[in-house]
Amino acid sequence: MIELTKREKRLAIILAILLGLVFIFFMIITPLVDWREQRKKENESNVTKLNTLEKIYEQYRETREKTSQYNEQLKNTKGLTSIIEENAQSLDIIKNKVYTRDRPTIVQGKYKKISADVKFEGVDIISLLNFIYRMENSGILVQISYLRLNQAIKGRNTYDATITFNSLTYQ
Repeated sequence: MIELTKREKRLAIILAILLGLVFIFFMIITPLVDWREQRKKENESNVTKLNTLEKIYEQYRETREKTSQYNEQLKNTKGLTSIIEENAQSLDIIKNKVYTRDRPTIVQGKYKKISADVKFEGVDIISLLNFIYRMENSGILVQISYLRLNQAIKGRNTYDATITFNSLTYQ
């Protein structure tokens, strides 16, 4: 058997401790640090995915709200002609109204397309634009499909207007 001197024994113990520290560092500490960094990266990736998902959900919610708003507008029982009369009355251009005509409705599936023509004579442009604005913001689905303006014979800054409004409702 080999006899080791005191100095060699200390060196062997120091070497064993050093090898133990290297073993602990490479087999325990380094994998734990790598695992922790990997979890941080996964968490960051998950946070970005959650933010993307939140944006998609926000778009979905806005779309759902618009759809429900449009469905409520379709369920509105107020007629197109009555809204034309109300808006013309509120803007005091009812006296300039020549006629209001309802066109035959077109039924497509569960929806009904309603058209109405209205003609005004001798109306100033500001009142006419306010009338169109109020019609489009009346709470029902309204679209202007035809608009014709002619300068009126009656006055200098007055116009004759023929407007066709289209609307959709449930059947």
